Amino acid sequence: MRYRARGQALLEFALIAPVLLLMIGATVDLGRGLLIYTMLQGASRDMARQAVLGYYSGSNTLPPTCTALATPCTLGPLTNGAHQLDALGMSVVYQDSSAISSPPSYGTYAANANPLLPGTITLTGAINASTVYAFVYELDARGGNPNPRWSCPTCSGANGAAVRTSGHQLVVVDLKLQWKPVLNTLLGIPSVITFDSQSVERLEY
Repeated sequence: MRYRARGQALLEFALIAPVLLLMIGATVDLGRGLLIYTMLQGASRDMARQAVLGYYSGSNTLPPTCTALATPCTLGPLTNGAHQLDALGMSVVYQDSSAISSPPSYGTYAANANPLLPGTITLTGAINASTVYAFVYELDARGGNPNPRWSCPTCSGANGAAVRTSGHQLVVVDLKLQWKPVLNTLLGIPSVITFDSQSVERLEY
């Protein structure tokens, strides 16, 4: 009887263990996903707060002009804000645009019916999981100006060297991340979850 009871306990454990382990793994995965999304939101807010400063009007990838002050500041490039997720194993992709009126090559932009509101960005091409794709643009609905205005160093001759122009326009920072939960990998499920965090601030100059 004792051996039979042991055998029954082992059989019951063998039946319950996979479900129990799956539930524990799903809970851990869900917690990690929530942490990633929360940090993505924080990164977009931090980047937007910096983007509205005149120091960052020249470039998204170079140190701000405040480093040329008599007492240089310690601020880094605007895109450094997205690297807050490096500790979670994420990588960051940012590219300047090839045209001031077009987004970077890894996304498409659909304008909002209201030109004063941000549009919709969709990732395109070969998109890697666990990668943060950064979009930074300026909304300017005044006649004759690009709307939205994207960072395009090769366009500086025709559109001015500054990434953002003065006049209290809106700056939009949109961070997108395709995350594949660990359970999806273990179970062979190809689906990914797209996290999107958008922050809007008004230029301070």
